[in-house]
Amino acid sequence: MLTQDKTEPATPRRREEARDEGRVAKSADINSAIVLLVSLLLLRVAGPYLLQGFMSVARDTFSSLHHRQLGMDTVPSLAATYAIRCAWLCLPVAAGVGAVALASNVLQVGLRVTPKAIAPDWNRMDPLKGLARLVSWRSLVELVKSTAKIGVVAYFVYSFLRSEYPAVLDLCGMPPVAIGGAVAGLCWRLLVRGCAAMLVIGILDYMYQRLSFDQSLRMTKQEVKEEFKRSEGDPHVKARLRQRQLEISRRRMMHDVARADVVVTNPTHVAVALRYAAAEMAAPMVVAKGQRLLAERIKSVAEAHGVPIVENPPLARLLYKTAEIGQQIPEELYQAVAEILAFVYQLSEKAAGLLRRT
Repeated sequence: MLTQDKTEPATPRRREEARDEGRVAKSADINSAIVLLVSLLLLRVAGPYLLQGFMSVARDTFSSLHHRQLGMDTVPSLAATYAIRCAWLCLPVAAGVGAVALASNVLQVGLRVTPKAIAPDWNRMDPLKGLARLVSWRSLVELVKSTAKIGVVAYFVYSFLRSEYPAVLDLCGMPPVAIGGAVAGLCWRLLVRGCAAMLVIGILDYMYQRLSFDQSLRMTKQEVKEEFKRSEGDPHVKARLRQRQLEISRRRMMHDVARADVVVTNPTHVAVALRYAAAEMAAPMVVAKGQRLLAERIKSVAEAHGVPIVENPPLARLLYKTAEIGQQIPEELYQAVAEILAFVYQLSEKAAGLLRRT
């Protein structure tokens, strides 16, 4: 199918399959910007602690050199000891940065393990396909984006340095300690502005990635139909199954008509078959009902099995509307149905009496 034919939004199943394959809308730029910004904030807060810790390690190292016997057997243990101390100093900052990096990814794509994304794909080893990806339209777009990002960040740096140029010139007349503080302040402001610019770029890139991802998942009308068939089943097959179930239900219903006590009719449009067994049920129950052709079938089955048919249009319509097959009749219809059943039982007793006389 041509790309321009893909006008339909992706179905939930298509999105789920793409997610299982590791294809999600994610911006690496926003991750980098957030991680860099949080790293700067953590260094700003924990900077004095880290500086004091590293100074302590340095003092211990140099103060112990004059009374330690250094050799090939002692240097590795000393190096390991001081490396562990430095690692413990950096651990809070590293843990904070790692947690923020994980949270940034989770907020973008959610937390889910996709084995397909880390499985080896030998198609990526094909040099021809790699060359095709290198000269593709997507690669050109990424090149333009990268160039634009570098240009924007470079402009921010240039504008900041130009505005701070007089302060840089004043550094020449400052004492060394003051120069260090002034340079640290300049670097801090420069990095914060750079991070802010990268964060804005990351947000715009995330919006672009979402749009590009949605476009890549678009489907043709035929693909949507095939997807519907796979997920919901073939409509023709489902229609045949419903027809088959309806036929089975009607056969069962006609079998129950033969055991009914009475059929109440409209007389031609509606027929409702009732059955009442005092030992089994608290009220008469609807065993079959139907309109038009189905009503005629119910009446023909009732006639074939000797089930009485009573014409009562108002009661037939009420029974058809208010009671379902297999349910007992509503309480407000007890009196009317009881009268009909009493009439039917009287007819049955008279017929039985006539048979005994003959």
